[in-house]
Amino acid sequence: MIYLIEGKETYFLTRKKSALLNRRDLDRENILVIDGSDRKNFSMPSVLSFCNTVSLFSERRAVVINDPYFLNSGTSDKAKNKAAPVSELLEAYCKDPNPDCDLLLVCTGFEADKRTKEYKILESHRGKTVDILTFSQKSPRELERYIDTELSKHRIRMTNDARKEFRIRINNSTTMFHIAMDSILLYGEKDLNLEDIEHLVYINPEVNHWKLGNSFIAGDAEGTFRALQECIEIEHMTYTNLIPVLASQIRGIYNSVLCNEHGMGEEQIRRYTGRNYPSLDISSAGRLSSGDLLERMYALAELEQSIKRGEADEKNGFERYLMRYL
Repeated sequence: MIYLIEGKETYFLTRKKSALLNRRDLDRENILVIDGSDRKNFSMPSVLSFCNTVSLFSERRAVVINDPYFLNSGTSDKAKNKAAPVSELLEAYCKDPNPDCDLLLVCTGFEADKRTKEYKILESHRGKTVDILTFSQKSPRELERYIDTELSKHRIRMTNDARKEFRIRINNSTTMFHIAMDSILLYGEKDLNLEDIEHLVYINPEVNHWKLGNSFIAGDAEGTFRALQECIEIEHMTYTNLIPVLASQIRGIYNSVLCNEHGMGEEQIRRYTGRNYPSLDISSAGRLSSGDLLERMYALAELEQSIKRGEADEKNGFERYLMRYL
């Protein structure tokens, strides 16, 4: 069988990959793992040669191609010195695969580019010799239900502020949720407060950048400067580096607010802007209009130019900018 395993939810993706490779009839020495992202050294003929090898002892084998470039780049294989492009070789194998060998095409953290010839070939054989397994991110509502089920199963309770911080820190990711749950289960306590969550659940840079922007727009001075300090101490960012980060977050909130002003619903806004929490963006903005947010973006752009011209000190200038609106 040929498997295309793809998606951003690496927790379930990895579990499925492991299940396929840990079958009782498959020995570890009969598994070949290949780096498919290395375009220069990757050889499809070599891969298929191993797939088509006939074992005298009828032993089952598996070939794993990790992050195949031909499903990620959006372009066809253009190497001139190959006997045939990857697409032709893949199509021939899809028509007549070796029943004693599983071929796994694993796209960890991304979905295969559906414009490529290779994907279209795999899709045309879907349900016959090819199985396509996609592990996409859950919608916020689906994830919320999933979290409720898992917490209830382990009898874990959180205070309201702890639950809010927990949702922000896992950043709408089932994978991040399970990483966080591993820490919580090791901790052993069943009743968790905000301090527990801040201690146990890792906050990644993307989430901290989001908190910087939303705290600033909400007028939360304490939250803004806490996020600012974490960016500087944990990520070793300079104030100049933080300007485009904050600008990006304000722009994201501006997009959510503008869409809301035009009567779009939360799901519509999420799809259109790519923001995980548009309702929190709108809540943070409060009575601020899209025009008010534009004013803050323009002021931040002026600060950046002043620093580049040597007319303002980056630390004092950035902090004065924050205090001007907090």
